[in-house]
Amino acid sequence: MAVPWPPPPDRESLRDLLREADVEDFIAAHGAPADEYDTEVDVLLSALTGLTTADLTTATLAPILNGIWQTHFNLQGDELELRQPALHSLADQIVHFFGPEAEPQVRS
Repeated sequence: MAVPWPPPPDRESLRDLLREADVEDFIAAHGAPADEYDTEVDVLLSALTGLTTADLTTATLAPILNGIWQTHFNLQGDELELRQPALHSLADQIVHFFGPEAEPQVRS
């Protein structure tokens, strides 16, 4: 039986991507533990459930990520706006690995 490509987003991969993005700079600047964004990962994974590969675009993901950040970090207006470049980049990374144009990757 053939495995579909690209695979759907999985918790571990999303966890890696959010940890690497470190939008709030908790890990890099403050030495927060690697599980710092796990709550957001779980919410994101739930939000992505049911989306097709074709749905995994930056245009679809950006509002989802914005909503998660607005709710979980109590951000409004300028504070949320400051995070837009990092959230957009995170959306792009998710699309890169799981979106319609994704290609096989090897983790190092």
